[in-house]
Amino acid sequence: MAIHLIHLVSALLLNLMNKTPFEALDLNLINVFFILYEELNTHKAAERLHISQPAVSRALQKLRDAFNDPIFVKTRHGLTATDKAHYLAQKLPNTWQELTDIINHMEEFELKALTGKINVTLHPALIGLISDQLFLALHQLAPKIELVVSVWSSNTEQELLSGKQDIAVTMVEPDFSKEMTVRTLPKLFAKAYLNKQHPLARHVINEQSFADYPLAVLHVTGWNENTTYVEKYLRNAGLTPKIAYRSPHPDSVLSVVSQTHLIHAAGAQYHGINTDKVCSKIIHINNKPVELNSYFCHHYRHRNKPLFQWLFDTIEAIVKQQHLSERNLSS
Repeated sequence: MAIHLIHLVSALLLNLMNKTPFEALDLNLINVFFILYEELNTHKAAERLHISQPAVSRALQKLRDAFNDPIFVKTRHGLTATDKAHYLAQKLPNTWQELTDIINHMEEFELKALTGKINVTLHPALIGLISDQLFLALHQLAPKIELVVSVWSSNTEQELLSGKQDIAVTMVEPDFSKEMTVRTLPKLFAKAYLNKQHPLARHVINEQSFADYPLAVLHVTGWNENTTYVEKYLRNAGLTPKIAYRSPHPDSVLSVVSQTHLIHAAGAQYHGINTDKVCSKIIHINNKPVELNSYFCHHYRHRNKPLFQWLFDTIEAIVKQQHLSERNLSS
């Protein structure tokens, strides 16, 4: 009996010793690794994973055992990733996503059968361009879907990570974490909105225009109240913009423009504005029309899902059509 037990234990130990790192790895630990690599702090990682800090520490020890490497080393300010951790962070995301897609594969994608909500966050300058057309496309092809549109804010990344928001579209390339997928959409012409009675209404809007007249700017609360993208762009072009009015509401900005000689510079074409009082013109810097990128963002776990690809394709088509129509008008 004792000899049999010794043989059994020896066989188990040999089996464990012969296991590859992959065979010894609990795949649930991969998500813990991603969060730890992002936060470099077990307490913050525990908060994001909704588990206790000791549970994160135990998971980290299992990662160390599986890869025969410290993975993260303690410092006075938290954790520091080892070379092996950097290698894993570079190689794992695509592989992990492919494995997730295989497991969660949707055999057929039928928009008409979809139900529930799609939560979309848009930069305020893009709401007029995208929201109506996206809703009409969804309403025709997926009538059971409810589209919920929110305005971009300082919480947008966290809401995408938590699943509160599905996608976000912005005019400024976001500095998001590695967990996010950011895809570039077609360019849009930068536009200047001004009163139809403005002295520049029949002239090209260029560098001198912004030197001669003050601006009304659109900001996003909690994100860029102090310095908007328009201000940064003009300063990078060697200009010093004079800001007379700031607001997070496009309607308010355009209302002020319609009653004054202020100019409003934006990266998109507003829809539904009072064209009796306000006109729009493409901005030229260094004698060239200014074109700006826009960006489609979502959590990387959605990267290969058919619905998210459809959303990207639809929004891409909306932006591309807007760019083509403006280019034809400017030529």
